[in-house]
Amino acid sequence: MSEKKRKRTSLDAGQRPSKRAAIVQKEPDSIRVMLIPEEDEWAPVIGMIISASTPGLSLPTNTSMTPYTKTRKNDTASTGKSLLSKSEHLLHTSSHAKIDYTARQEEGGVAGGLLQHYLGVYDPQSGQLQLVRARKLVLRASVRPVPSAPGEVVKQSNGLSARNALGLTFGTKKSQRAIDSITKNAISPAKQRSAPGHLDPIASAVVSSMAAPAPTRDELQAAVDESKPRPKSNLDAETPADVYPTEQLVGGPTILAQMTIKGWQDAIDADEEILTKSRFVSHRVQGIVKGGDVRRLKCLRYLLLLLEWYSALQSTHKGSSRRVPPSEKLQQALAGWSSFLIDSVSQRFAEGGGGGNTVSRWHLDLLITHICALAVTVDDAFTTNVHDLGRDLKLEVKDTKKYFREIGCSVGPPTESEMKRRRWTKKDVVARLRLPLIFPKMRVPVGRRGGR
Repeated sequence: MSEKKRKRTSLDAGQRPSKRAAIVQKEPDSIRVMLIPEEDEWAPVIGMIISASTPGLSLPTNTSMTPYTKTRKNDTASTGKSLLSKSEHLLHTSSHAKIDYTARQEEGGVAGGLLQHYLGVYDPQSGQLQLVRARKLVLRASVRPVPSAPGEVVKQSNGLSARNALGLTFGTKKSQRAIDSITKNAISPAKQRSAPGHLDPIASAVVSSMAAPAPTRDELQAAVDESKPRPKSNLDAETPADVYPTEQLVGGPTILAQMTIKGWQDAIDADEEILTKSRFVSHRVQGIVKGGDVRRLKCLRYLLLLLEWYSALQSTHKGSSRRVPPSEKLQQALAGWSSFLIDSVSQRFAEGGGGGNTVSRWHLDLLITHICALAVTVDDAFTTNVHDLGRDLKLEVKDTKKYFREIGCSVGPPTESEMKRRRWTKKDVVARLRLPLIFPKMRVPVGRRGGR
C-alpha cells in the first residue's frame, strides 16, 4: 500500500519558524561625503590589465611590485596644483619566472590628462563615504627572453644553422674558416650581461619606460644655431663692431699681422689704380686707404685672400663639394701670397684641417659666411651692397642674400639717403649688420590638415 503524503501543518500564532529570517537593515536617510586631502605623491592605484596583445595572461593575486616615481618637468595636462599631477608612478615586477609585469600611467590626449579617478569607502552604519584620489595604471605583460647558458653562442635561425652545418661538412676550406670565424666572434647574452654598465631587467625597464623629457623649442634652436656653418657671434655685443671681432674672422692676431698693406698704400699715394681679382676689393681699396684705417685695410686684404682661395677650388663629381688643388697649382693660383697664409686658410676651411684636399658643403658654407662677415666689417656703417660680392662668389642674388641672413644681417633695398650718398639704385640689394641680430629661425613642419 502506498503511503499518503502528509500535509505541512500550519504554525501556531505564537510559534517561531526554525529558519532564520533575513534581517533588513535600514539605509540612512542621507550620505555624508568626505574628501581626504592629498598629503604626498603616494596614492592608491586603480589597475587596468591590457591583454589584447597577450591573451590568457593574468596577474597573480600574491604578486608584489616595486614602485618608482619621478617628477614631471613638462606637465601641460594638469594645472600643477595637485601633488599627484606633479609626479608619475610606475610599478614593475620580475618575480615571475618567465613574465615581466609593468604598470604605468598612460594618458591619451588632453581629455585623458584631465580625467581624475577616486576610490570610495562607504560605512553603512554611519552613512559616511570617504573619497581619496587614486592613480590609474595600465598593466602590461611581456615575456622575458630566455637567457643562454654560459659559453653558448647566439642561436641563429633553423635555415641558417642548417646551411652552416652543411658548409662545415662539405664546404671548401675557405668557407669553413669563414663559418668558424663567425661562430667564434658571436656575442652571447651572457657576455652582454657581464659587460660593464649593463643594467638588470628592472632598471632597464624603468629607464626605458621613464624617458627624459623632450627638449624645448628654444633648446633645439640653440643646438641648431651652434651647429650651423658660420662665424661665432657675440650675442652680448653692444655695437655692431663687437659682433664679429676682427681677430676671430681672420684666424688670430698672427694672421692679421702677416697682412702686408704697404704696396696698396704706396700705389694710392702715387695715384696708381689698384686692380685685383675681386670686384668687391677693387671698388673699396682706394677709399679705405685714403681713410687711413689700417685695421679695415688688413681685413680687406685677408678678404681678398679668401676670395682667391675660393676661386682656386676645383669642382668634383660629388656635386656641391669642392677639391683643393695640389700645392704647386695652388701656389701658382695664389701668386703673391706666402705659403704660410695659404696653409692657414686650408687648415681652417678644408676637411680634415688641411690634411685632406676636400672642401665639403659645410666647410664651403663656413668660408662664404666668413667672407660675408668680413664684407660688412670693412664697408662703411656695416652696410654693404651684395651684388659685387655675389659676382666674386659666382652666386645668384637670392643665394647671396641667404648667406648674409645667416650671419644676422637684415637684407633689403637701400634707403633714400644711401642712394644719394653711395649712388645706389632701387634695384640694388643692401645687407645691414644691426642690433639685435636677426638669425633665420628653425622651420617647424606644419601638419597636414584632414581632407578628402
